[in-house]
Amino acid sequence: MLAVTLWILAGIAIAVALMTLWSIDQVAQARIGHERLQDEIALVGTRDTLLYIAATRELTVAGLPTEPLGEDERAIRRMDEFGPLIRDPIGSEMRLDDTAYAGLAETRFAFQDEAGLFPVSPWLEASTSLDGFLVQMGVEQQQAPRLRDALLDYMDSDDLTRLNGAEEREYVRAGRPPPANRRLLIPGEIANVLGFETLPPVTLAAIIAHISPYYAGPVNPNTMPADMLGIWVPGCPEACERIVSTREQNPFRSATDLQLRLGILLPGGDSGEYRFLADQTLRLTLWGRSGAAWRIHVRLTPLADKQAPWSVLASYPIARPSLDDPAQDTGSLLFADPALDRD
Repeated sequence: MLAVTLWILAGIAIAVALMTLWSIDQVAQARIGHERLQDEIALVGTRDTLLYIAATRELTVAGLPTEPLGEDERAIRRMDEFGPLIRDPIGSEMRLDDTAYAGLAETRFAFQDEAGLFPVSPWLEASTSLDGFLVQMGVEQQQAPRLRDALLDYMDSDDLTRLNGAEEREYVRAGRPPPANRRLLIPGEIANVLGFETLPPVTLAAIIAHISPYYAGPVNPNTMPADMLGIWVPGCPEACERIVSTREQNPFRSATDLQLRLGILLPGGDSGEYRFLADQTLRLTLWGRSGAAWRIHVRLTPLADKQAPWSVLASYPIARPSLDDPAQDTGSLLFADPALDRD
């Protein structure tokens, strides 16, 4: 009888232990779920706050101000009632060169002016700049013409094959879906272009991160990634490093301003190949403590009649950058959180 009692007590003890472990696991799962929910709320809150800021502030050559212009300041910056607004820095700008900033709670974000990326569109002409871009991203020199022509054939609306390109027949022969014959819908679609799938993953990822299918026009040296400046700027890497360090303190106003301050000559000079104010098309990257990051391409439309002040062109998940990387403070009260120590 005693043995049976001991066995029963042992069974009860084991059951209690298992229930305790199960309870601890459930509490841990609940805590994780709560943290993920809070992260999601912070991510969405950061996104909506940034869209509000972008839609209600005037861009300057330094970036996107966190504070709006007062009426007095706006009047001073406008030469007359219908004149253009002077775009000199006001001192509260978030840089649009993919600099990481701290958002709500543990959220991080980065804005990138799409005019600072390499423009890829069906109207892109076969040029040395496209070849130079591919080589700058890690493509071997002899591969560049083949990839260039294949990309242009993928986007154009005809079925004529360029010298080194590929149209439907080449795709069918390779067992691949035919070319879309339209612009890329998202940057990652470039991986569908024949030949790009054979590139090393690091090279392909660099190309995807540095192109814009939503903008076609002059490039912006004020917001261009440092590893792209060498495509246009002679004397790099030294000249490129000087541009990056100089624009952080005092952004450039024009090609003439850049050339005079740095003592270099830009190809094309003031021919209209460059711009120094960000475009209305911006790339926003958001990430938190866990999960994927989100990349959102948005076009600001403040003057659109009976429409939202912005339109989202694309939104998709990407690999999350590290939270260990330093993030700058925006200085905006919209992101202030006295309970959070961001140091």
